Amino acid sequence: MKKIIALLLAAIMCLSLIACGGNNAPETNETPTETTAPEEVKMSKDEMLAIAEEYTAGDIQNDSIENIARAKQKYCNKTILLSGTVRNIQEDYIELSAMYSANYIIDVYLSLDELVLLEQGQYITVVGTTTDEIIDASENVAEYTFDYSHYQMPDAYFVKDTLEVTGILKGVSNSYAPAFNIQIGESNVLKLIYFAESVDTSTLEYGQEITFVAKAVSKNDNWHYYDAEIIG
Repeated sequence: MKKIIALLLAAIMCLSLIACGGNNAPETNETPTETTAPEEVKMSKDEMLAIAEEYTAGDIQNDSIENIARAKQKYCNKTILLSGTVRNIQEDYIELSAMYSANYIIDVYLSLDELVLLEQGQYITVVGTTTDEIIDASENVAEYTFDYSHYQMPDAYFVKDTLEVTGILKGVSNSYAPAFNIQIGESNVLKLIYFAESVDTSTLEYGQEITFVAKAVSKNDNWHYYDAEIIG
């Protein structure tokens, strides 16, 4: 009899332990946390200017024609201080090139506030970071098809729209008064310079070499320098 009671007590204890073990199982109501890659932070204008290498659209044009593989290594995935002529203005970017007929173009994405201040043919400087993508495109003009290659600069800032130039003053322009004719470098094609109101043009002498800062715009195959201020 005692053995039977002992066996019953042992069985009851085992059942109690099993029940306790089941109740102690941790409950997990937590849902898995989704992880996302951190967004890449765009550099500020000052941060770009601090590390940018300086080139012109003409540098990219010439190097790309000579050796496109080497040009991609030099200009792609780089932060660049870039100067060139505004070839076209789109809704969210400009096409910057060495000249209108250039084969290699840089698509520079700027803010709307910056885009609305620019004009076609204007010489400007921007700073931005390029990608490794070059997009080939064609344009049809009359019977002809022209092929272009577009470097991409999706992150960019406008820097300035003036440049420093030295030339020889050649007199008042007969066709564009009050502009003056000025010879830049060895070219026989005279450029047009419009002085700022603060400049006393009566003190200027023809044949005089001057250095000035001005806004430059290419119009009708010639350069027009606006609001020129003499320096030096």
